[in-house]
Amino acid sequence: MDAVRLIRRELRERVPLIGFAGSPWTLACYMIEGQGSSSFAKPKALAWDDPATMHKLLDVVARSVALYLAGQAAAGAQALMVFDTWGGLLPPDLFREFSLRYLAQIAQMLQSDNVAKALPLILFSKGANGHLEALADTGCAALGLDWTIGLAEARARVGARVALQGNIDPAVLLAKPEAIRAEVGKTLASFGAHPGHVFNLGHGITPEIDPAHLGVLIDAVHELSARSRNL
Repeated sequence: MDAVRLIRRELRERVPLIGFAGSPWTLACYMIEGQGSSSFAKPKALAWDDPATMHKLLDVVARSVALYLAGQAAAGAQALMVFDTWGGLLPPDLFREFSLRYLAQIAQMLQSDNVAKALPLILFSKGANGHLEALADTGCAALGLDWTIGLAEARARVGARVALQGNIDPAVLLAKPEAIRAEVGKTLASFGAHPGHVFNLGHGITPEIDPAHLGVLIDAVHELSARSRNL
């Protein structure tokens, strides 16, 4: 929380500060697997073999995440975001039972906190594009999107009831500046001239990215989005 307070102070209201945490399912994946994985087969096996134990673990983690986010809100975060990085690995029925259920629990718990309930909550479930409507029904203010679904399609499915955050492929930052600018333009055009879009990558920045390329992207977002508003 000291870090949140320090960053908020140093930002001096130039941009809002987003607090964040991993989702219960994603955190449980690392807890059970003990390391990174491309499949996280061990936590999925536990969900099939002993669902009661998995639910008990996920409930404990969900409560901890909600308290952690509420603490960040109290320390000065101005929006909150939950990263469900591995939710997309689950089959549809398991996603609803072991990921979506606990994302909704966090959203509900934050509504009982006097500070956190006033902040926008963003839910990002990577690879879970088949569940956008259900995610929008959790009570969140926005959905994060990865690059495997277009903003236009996502907006057509959830309408204006939530904002959308995303969704340019992070790998574009390895490309030349002109390619980065072109992809920014395509992303903005995909959403269209509507309110409720927070431009972002479709996932995190990888270590090999040249920070100057990120600067190209940010400048392009400012320039091209301002130009579209003036049309």
